Order: sequence, then C-alpha cells, then structure tokens
Amino acid sequence: MRIAVTTGLLPVPPTYFVVQHALQLAAVHEFAVFARAARVGDPELGLAIDSVVPEGAGSWPWRMRLAVLVGREHARRIRSWEPDLVHQHFATWSHGAVSAGRPLVTTLHGYDVVAAESRAASPLAAFHRRSIRRTIEHSDRVLAVSRYLADRAIAAGFPHERVQVHYQGIDTDWFTPGDERAAGQDAPALVFVGRWSRAKGLHELLDASIALQERTPHRLRVVGAGPLEGAVRAAAAAHPHVEVLGSLPRAGVRDALRGARALVLPTQLDRGWREAAGLVLLEAQACGVPAITYASGGAPEMVVDGETGLVVPEHDTAALGDALHSLLTLPAGEHRAMGARARDWVVAERSLAASAAQLDAHYREVEG
Repeated sequence: MRIAVTTGLLPVPPTYFVVQHALQLAAVHEFAVFARAARVGDPELGLAIDSVVPEGAGSWPWRMRLAVLVGREHARRIRSWEPDLVHQHFATWSHGAVSAGRPLVTTLHGYDVVAAESRAASPLAAFHRRSIRRTIEHSDRVLAVSRYLADRAIAAGFPHERVQVHYQGIDTDWFTPGDERAAGQDAPALVFVGRWSRAKGLHELLDASIALQERTPHRLRVVGAGPLEGAVRAAAAAHPHVEVLGSLPRAGVRDALRGARALVLPTQLDRGWREAAGLVLLEAQACGVPAITYASGGAPEMVVDGETGLVVPEHDTAALGDALHSLLTLPAGEHRAMGARARDWVVAERSLAASAAQLDAHYREVEG
C-alpha cells in the first residue's frame, strides 16, 4: 500500500511521532512524508521528507509563517504521488490531505483538539477551525493518542463512531536500561525532560525539589529549553543541586534518563491545554526508570500508579515532594523491581512495535 504521511509543520526532533510508524512499517508499506514546512535536525532519521517550504528559506519561525501560504502546492504534491491512503497528523493543516481524495486516517495529538474548542477571532484560529471542519467531514477514521484526548475530541465535535484510541508507543529496542553501576556512581538524580514551561509544570518541580533538598539530598537535572529558562538558570545559580543540561540530542536524552532515579513530569492545565499523552514518561520507563506525573490529561494513562511510577494530584506540590522523596529513598531492591515492572509494562502495552501493528490494522480496515 502507498501511504502518504502528511502534516503541516514537522520539526524533527522533537516530533518523531509523525514519522516513527512509517519507519517501523517500511518493510510492509511504501511511505512518503509531505509537510508544508519541515526542519530535520537528525541526520540519521532514515526517511526523506518533502517540505514545500525549503529548509534553506530562512529561520524556522519565518518558515512556519510561510507554511500558511503553501497549501495548494502541498496538496498538489500529495495528489501527484497517487497514494492509496493518506495519514494526516493533526486535524489542523489538513487541506492537502483532504484534497487527495483517498481514504483518510487522522491522528489527533492535542493542539488540534484545543483549536477545535477555541472561539478565538484571530485569522490563524479561523484558519485552523476551517481545517478541522474539513478533517471531521472527510476522515474515515480518527485516532486519538489517549482515552482522555478521545473523550475531549468527541465533546469538541469529532464523530464518536469514527474516533478510536491509538497509543503512539515508543521504541523499546532503543530506549533500554543502561549500566546500573554507572548510574549509581553519582548522587541520586531526578530528571526533567521537556519544554521549560508552566504547562509542563517545571516551576512546581523546581519549588518541590528546592524544598526537599535539605531533607533528602539529590540532584535535579533539567533537559530542554523554553520560556522558563531565566527561572531555571536562576534556580541553578542559587541551588547547586539543580543542573542545567539544556537541549540534548536523542542519545543524550536517553543517557540522562538512564542515569536518573526517576523522571518527573508534573504536566498541568495551561490556557486550556493539558498533556495528551507524554511520551517521555514511556521513554523513561522503557529505560527501567520509574516516572512521576500529575493526574492531568492523558499523562496518567502512561504510568501504572504505584507499580511503574507515581501519579499525584495536579498542582499538589506537597504531594509532589512526597513522591520525589519516596522514590529517592526507596530501597535499592524495591527500586530495581519497580524499574523492571516499568520496562515490562511499556514493552507489553506501549511499545512502538505493538502500536505499529495496531496502526497497520487500521490502515487495512480503512483502505479495504
């Protein structure tokens, strides 16, 4: 089957989830990836991406703006490839996918559902709502990356009979446990991986970690970048246990996870947005590292509370501190057992291999 994977904006990293199933199923189907604008920073991606706005056409913010203007060319390129099926990621930016006139599968990732709910009057908001209406009309199947997102999408107007949950999964052959001896040579470490923003709860993690440090000494390693950079660097300057690692390549993220006592992602409500899934929670657990998250959005669906990690009430920084303390002081044998359960669960329930097999079944049902 010839499958066109389509989207609007495609920066890789971090949005591997748009292409990972095509890579996994490359021996089964023929794939081509079409984006209005792409930025590929991974030389080992192994998949060509057709970007209407060329990579050399200026800065990424500028190219993102140009992407609004190239819808017809995006559509022409998709149609000219003559796919048997189109898989659109995000219900926004979908004009090209819809115009192909082929069976259409759409995966919702969260931003698009927020856009569907929005009543903002800006031109961009109106542009997204038009795209979403076309997606709803023409999609043969709508896949949501969590039960939380599926329910929210249905409430926003997506037809319940066409919406199904499809967990994205992560590559458990790549995200694997590291050398326990090497990880144990340093002070116990917590790690945060993600956008440095209030939506990801980094400000509350910093507060909880600082309050906990005197009682339970540890390191807090912060990976990523974002608008809270000033607060992160100020915290690191005042509190030496906070380590700023900044943006890391994929292998660097894996190394940071492998060296951690726990991955912490206190993701939370921010301007109508909640985490749709939180794949980094799965990546950590696949590395044998328990995860801590808030009971917010789809994040709790990525952790088995009390078995593979801990889920605490949203915005409850006291409970967050208790969860950090619990995993930092968990006896070594119990921590190893929790990490082993975490990996086993991700391999069985949230692996990319399983997710790709499920997606292949969706493709065949829709196309057949």
